[in-house]
Formats: sequence, C-alpha cells, structure tokens
Amino acid sequence: MKTKAVAVFADLILVALVLGGALWLLLNGQTPVAWTTDRSLLPLSVDWSRIILLLTAAGVVLGVVLAAVRRRRADRLVGGEAVRYDRYERLVHWALALGFLLDFVTAAWLLRWLGLPNAAELRPTLYLVHFIGASLIVFAAASFATSSRVRGEDALFPRWRDLSPAIARLFGYLGVYGQAGVLGMRLPASWQRGLQGALAAFGVKPVAREGKFLAVEKVFSFTPLALLSLAVIGTGLLKAGRYFFVVPPEALSWATWLHGLSTWGVLVIVGAHLAAIFLVPRNWTGLRAMVTGRIGLHHVREEFPAWADELGQPDDRPAAREGLPAHGTAGD
Repeated sequence: MKTKAVAVFADLILVALVLGGALWLLLNGQTPVAWTTDRSLLPLSVDWSRIILLLTAAGVVLGVVLAAVRRRRADRLVGGEAVRYDRYERLVHWALALGFLLDFVTAAWLLRWLGLPNAAELRPTLYLVHFIGASLIVFAAASFATSSRVRGEDALFPRWRDLSPAIARLFGYLGVYGQAGVLGMRLPASWQRGLQGALAAFGVKPVAREGKFLAVEKVFSFTPLALLSLAVIGTGLLKAGRYFFVVPPEALSWATWLHGLSTWGVLVIVGAHLAAIFLVPRNWTGLRAMVTGRIGLHHVREEFPAWADELGQPDDRPAAREGLPAHGTAGD
C-alpha cells in the first residue's frame, strides 16, 4: 500500500505535538509539592506506573515485530464461512474490553459511585485491579495501533462518503429502511416512504452495497472509541509518568479531569455499541464473529455484499445484481 500524503502529514503533526509537549514540560515543569495518592498506596502506585510505562513501550515493539512477521492474507473462507477477524484482532478486542471493564468498575468503587464501602483495607486490591486493567489497555492498544500503522491498515477509518449511510443505518435500526430494527421493529411502509424522503432531502441515504466494515461501524463505533481511548491512555500515561518525570501541577490537574471525562465517553460509546448488537437481531452475528472470527456466507451476502464480491461469493439474486438492497425496501 502506498503511503498517502494525508497519513504523512498526520504523522508529522503527531511527532510535532510529542516533541512540543516534551519541550513544554522541560521548560515549565516543577517538582510536585504533594502527592494526590494515599501515602500508604504510594509504593504500589509507583511500581505499577513503572510497569505501565514499560508495557507501553513493549506494546510498540511488539506491534513493529507483528507488522513484520504477520503475513498479509486476503480475506478467505474457512469451513464455508468468511473470516472477518483473525486471532490477534480478537485478542486485542477482548483485552481492551476486559481492561476498560476492570478500570471503570474499580474507579467507580473507589469514588463511591456505586455506594459500595471504600474501606482502607480494600484500596490496595482496588488499586491493583485498576492497574492490571490499565496494563491490558495500554499494551493491547499500543501493539494494535503500531502494527496497523506500520502495515498501512486503514479499512476502519471513515471517509466523508461514509457519513450519510452511517446516519441512515441508525435510522434503519428504527425500521425506516425495510429491515427489522430494534427488537424487530419495522415501521409501516407509508411511514417509511415519508421518512426516507425527508432524510434524503438532507442527504441521508443508505448504500445498497456495504463492504467488510459498515459505515456505521467506522463513523459511530470505531472512530469515536479510538479517539476517546487515545485520550484515556494518553492522560493515564501522564498520570503514571508524574512519578518519574517532572509534570506541572496544572497539566496533571487537566489530565485527571480529561481522563475521567474520556472514560465516561468510552462507557457511552460502548453502551451504544452493545445496544446495537443485542437489540438489533441482524447484528447478533457480529458477537459470534468476535468470538469465532467467522461469519456465515448468507449473512455476508445480506449485510456486506461488496465484501461478498471480494470473496468471490456474490449474491446472484436479481435485486442484488441490480444494486438494490437484498433485504427489501419500504414498498415490500
């Protein structure tokens, strides 16, 4: 894959931000006058902060190694099913999911959001579990991001053309475009036609032939989750680095605030992601795919017809050949 000018420009901006941030810390840093962590937990916090920083570096190294040794494979069929996620991608997904779950639960417990007791004897365990979750997140994210970047994999990054079908898909979950939506919901045909016309007036239209990754996945799932995770990880690393590097108190205060806000954002996006999976029947195969890595060909032809073409398994029904949605329209 050829390096794109936009990607090079983005890399240059990222490097400039990192170098600029380091220079700013060097010129403005002050020795902290007091720790915000409980004194009794300071050794645990210092030790695990060191581990987290080392795991971040290890994740980057692993990502480079994996980018070199993982063979590029064309999408393939196994046992009559299409392989959507390989084992490494599934491991990264579940490591991130487990890490965020551990971190949110322990943070909520420590801050007494759940009304649970926050006794002194519980805090070492809660801190330990929180650091384990953070370790899973930074190692998995650093490895995946580095590997994907080195290999030039950008299929999950949205383009402007994805915005319209992504919004349309959300309305499709309300039964606007023929398919059954949330809990099997499907609006009357006359309502569908009216709503489709109104949405089309604003440029919102579905596409008949989605690829391997749906527009709604790219626009409303992967991208916001990736950006929020970047904020969570970046601010978390800054909080960890304060034990070993000079960090201005103002920067630490802002990092703590942004860390909590971004974590709530992750929770909202993940909640919407899970709702779309569990409440919309046609999305149930997505959960199975993240466990086994595979999707049945019938579902591929129904939901990802452009990907079915790439797999050499096109939908031969007349409607599909004419570029119409195989699942029907408002007039069905």
